[in-house]
Amino acid sequence: MNDRISAPNVYLYAFQLYNDSQGRDNPLWQQCDKIMAKITYTYERLTPHLVFPANSHSNFQDLLSNTPLHFSTRNPLIEGFVQPIRIDDSYGLCLNIGCREDGSADNIKVSFIKKFYPNQPLLIGGNDHFLGQTLIITAWLTQTPPDNLDSLKPLADRCRDSLFSGDSPPTFYRSGKLFGSPIFEYGSVSDIANYCHVLVWLLCDEKTDADFNTCQHEIFKLLFHRNKIIKAFQDSRQIYHELDAEFRTIEKNMDNLQQQFARGTVLTASQLLELQEQLKQLFSKAVTYTRLLRKLEEFDNTIAINLYNYSENLQKICVIIESDEEELSILNRFSIKSAPYIRSQIAAYLGDCRHGTSLIEQAIASIRGIVEIEQARIDRENQIKLGKSEEAQKKRADRLERNIGAIGVGLAAGGIAASSGTDKLFETVKGHQIPVLVEWHPFAFSFFLSCAIGIIAGAIVWCWIRPKK
Repeated sequence: MNDRISAPNVYLYAFQLYNDSQGRDNPLWQQCDKIMAKITYTYERLTPHLVFPANSHSNFQDLLSNTPLHFSTRNPLIEGFVQPIRIDDSYGLCLNIGCREDGSADNIKVSFIKKFYPNQPLLIGGNDHFLGQTLIITAWLTQTPPDNLDSLKPLADRCRDSLFSGDSPPTFYRSGKLFGSPIFEYGSVSDIANYCHVLVWLLCDEKTDADFNTCQHEIFKLLFHRNKIIKAFQDSRQIYHELDAEFRTIEKNMDNLQQQFARGTVLTASQLLELQEQLKQLFSKAVTYTRLLRKLEEFDNTIAINLYNYSENLQKICVIIESDEEELSILNRFSIKSAPYIRSQIAAYLGDCRHGTSLIEQAIASIRGIVEIEQARIDRENQIKLGKSEEAQKKRADRLERNIGAIGVGLAAGGIAASSGTDKLFETVKGHQIPVLVEWHPFAFSFFLSCAIGIIAGAIVWCWIRPKK
């Protein structure tokens, strides 16, 4: 098979989530304007021509008032058009650059495709709300196609390579026939991180071209739902990685906690406060984890809805061309092979992450239990210390009370003794000629006697009120 083709065309289908506040400022239109600025004679912009119908209930609206925006390029053989669409909750764009089918571009080299958008691939840059894009390269074969599709693959590869101009092109995925002509698909769903969807359609039948033009809207919708499924899968992988990181962090904290308490460690008050703070953080992580898990479930629902819509549009195409799904096997394979594979991957993500919910609940219960136990222990120790302190204070008060009572009684007794006729007692004692007291002064005798009586009385009272053991 030679490397000659006729009337090559490139169709770029790109999709972006709809936002009321953006309208003409939506990034999809801005990206389209950048492309058109490089390929047209003059800086032909899309945004001034956009019309946004108000209060429309249609889920498929042409934003150019049913008039495609045609343009001429710097090469007389190349022309094109752009068609912006409002579809469901998103904006869509079909940008065509190619050669007319009037014989002016017959039997040209494959490398001519490089002239469509020189120096870089005809792709739109993405952002968080960008849903994805599909490139379809169509070219008429210059010879009768062989029965073996493999012999056409080198030509399809060259068409792909010419468009990407040295950049890393997507790898070959599979081949088949669509509307009676060979078609080659590039970009594997399993390589979701570097996913780029490209179709090279080598036309060999007039009916193929007629059916393609008749089913333009249905093909547009089909690619829209396909890209939403791929986008949901890409986002689900990112959410899964976030959930997995949260799970591993919680699991590590649980292991450290288990090792700490396996050694019988008694927490200090500061460690208890730290553990309580950790419990608060874990509650916050639980909320975040649950929210991410819910988003993962929403992605699965998004895929299920768009897979249903994809199949519905596939059925409409079958009705339009009066054929069965076997004729559309290259498109039908996505709904019966690729999409179920995607859903099984998300189901596996959900299964793994739901175990994380149990772990978080267990972690919260464990830490809460430890905090309660340690708090109860600290409270009990504090109560014991407080009780001992109160008992010691009571004993000191009792001793002080006894001492005061004994001293008071002793002073009272001594005072009574001092005022109750000690002079006469002194004369009586002195009359008996007791040697020790003969030389005493009456005041000294009286003072000594009162002190002695006071001490004896105080001692008797102190012994009397002392607590019995």
